Amino acid sequence: MKYTNKRKKFLQEYEQYEIKKLKPTLDEVNGYLRNWEKPEYWNKFITGSGVATPSPIRMIMTRIKHPDKVVDKIIRKPDLFPKDLSIDSIKNMHDAIGIRIIVYFSSQLSLIDRELRSSKMIEISKDYPPEAYFEPDMLSRLGLSHIDHKHKESGYSSIHYTVRLKESKIPEQERPFFEIQVRTLAQELWSELEHVLSYKPETRTHFSAKRRFQILSKEITVIDEHFNLLYEELIHNQEIATYKDSDTLTFENTPKVLKEIGIQCALTDLYPILKVLSSREIHSIRDLLKIASLRRLDTIRNTYVSKMGHAPDTLELISALVVLKGANTKEIEIERIKSQIDYYQSKKIH
Repeated sequence: MKYTNKRKKFLQEYEQYEIKKLKPTLDEVNGYLRNWEKPEYWNKFITGSGVATPSPIRMIMTRIKHPDKVVDKIIRKPDLFPKDLSIDSIKNMHDAIGIRIIVYFSSQLSLIDRELRSSKMIEISKDYPPEAYFEPDMLSRLGLSHIDHKHKESGYSSIHYTVRLKESKIPEQERPFFEIQVRTLAQELWSELEHVLSYKPETRTHFSAKRRFQILSKEITVIDEHFNLLYEELIHNQEIATYKDSDTLTFENTPKVLKEIGIQCALTDLYPILKVLSSREIHSIRDLLKIASLRRLDTIRNTYVSKMGHAPDTLELISALVVLKGANTKEIEIERIKSQIDYYQSKKIH
């Protein structure tokens, strides 16, 4: 009975802490990280002229730890929480708020590291420095050897940061620390499947299963490296790309062609851009330059601002541009642009 009352009191304290500290902090963090999901946020990391914006973010997931899991962690780890079920234990639980950032390629992990370290909004804990569950040689190749190396027997890979907000509505001394995990899409796949198949704190995983997970982790690492090499090769080819008007639009030359007409594209937009262009029989550089006059681009941007209150993103701009093929007057162009906007808006609603 005594333990039941203690648990009940603790859960009430956690509920109040969540309302007053965790939820407001997570709202502020979500507002900040929404900018990271915009490709143009990463323009500062463009490596050369006419190269696509890296746009590393595949996904950002956030959560507040469920009360039952908070209790379970405190009970399982008495060395970390010597004050048992108390408000002090809640304040010392640095993953009550959890952020997971998924990037496409392993070399993009360094972009996130640089951004976190230079952030005006986020402060990395000095008492709990970042930890990387990677092999030391991999960290060195990625330029991340300044992060402490850790190892998990299972083969788990990720970088963990303990951070808090530099600016917040919550007073500085009361701001909770929280955890940011950063990993690649391939590492996220491994982690999710390992969690479903193996991660059961109350059971022991059979040795053969553990060994398989270790092998799979190494194979995922190899796959990750190959995808990263393909990514770096693509960026290099974009940097050195030359073209003639008669050339077919490709992943390598399209960023440079778009840059020529004042459009910066993101790496993740390249496939949909080429697909939209192809759907309107725009296959060559000459085909694109023929319809992409500066006047038309200004008309599209101005129509978007007038109708939507903001300029179009790159894919919206290209999608509006291709419908102007064959338009003979500016009035027809504006009518088609507005119809395109209405079409996109209806798709978002449904």
